Amino acid sequence: MRLSTLFPTFVGMKRLLCIIVATIATTLSLRAQRVEVGSIAPQIRGVEWISDTPHLGERALMVEFFHSSNEDCRAHIELCNNLSHLFLDQMDVVMLTREPAEQVASLLMHEYQFFYVATDESGDTFRAFGVNHVPYAVIISPRGEVIWIGNPWTLSKEIIENLIAQ
Repeated sequence: MRLSTLFPTFVGMKRLLCIIVATIATTLSLRAQRVEVGSIAPQIRGVEWISDTPHLGERALMVEFFHSSNEDCRAHIELCNNLSHLFLDQMDVVMLTREPAEQVASLLMHEYQFFYVATDESGDTFRAFGVNHVPYAVIISPRGEVIWIGNPWTLSKEIIENLIAQ
């Protein structure tokens, strides 16, 4: 058999093997960071609190992943503040960003703010929750179980009331 006939087959097999290895590696890394409704939420750690620190684990918690350059995130600040105020005794709301504190403090820190603000410059919490886009939110029960995930624009007072009542 001629070497020229074997070479294309070898290159094709090598390419196929690389694709298989890359697919398996990607699948494993996504599975390790995947947050699903019903699963235990990852810990929020390695963050710098710009505001006061919430009492994590005592009430329901909504974590909204935020970036100031995103129009939807900036537009959602007022709605997030209103939701925080409505559920002041039942749920804490955290706006979490990867940006430096000095970059977002003036945007997120207001006199009548009812949510907490933290920065995750290392990205540890973003990675733990598998966040790839913003705005993105996760609601966690007081028991630490994820009870809702998705775009925070789809949340309403009624949806949150039903989630917290469970």
